[in-house]
Amino acid sequence: MKNVSKNCNGITRRNCLQLGLGAMTGLGMVDLLRLQSQAKGTSAAQPKAKAKSVILIWMDGGPTHYETFDPKPEAPVEIRGEFNPIATKIPGVQFSQHMKRLASIADKYTVIRSIRHNQG
Repeated sequence: MKNVSKNCNGITRRNCLQLGLGAMTGLGMVDLLRLQSQAKGTSAAQPKAKAKSVILIWMDGGPTHYETFDPKPEAPVEIRGEFNPIATKIPGVQFSQHMKRLASIADKYTVIRSIRHNQG
């Protein structure tokens, strides 16, 4: 059998699907944004955003998410870590026991827990 040339070295089926989905989403956003801009002229005034700034905490090599802002109290012991969760001012949201001051003002900011990547 001849040596077959591979043009997609390192690209998995998941990467291909993610790229395709991203492209379809981008194409669909064009119409959505156009419709939204048309609707702004006919609908009631949109409320203005309150946020004036963003603070990104990037702790490369720092504590893990379940040791800070995203404890996993229902996870097995080997996953959830050694720190206990504490309640915040937002019902159902818990932080690590070492985040007491931040937990007391959790209604004043937003924590994004849904970011993921494929870097391992």
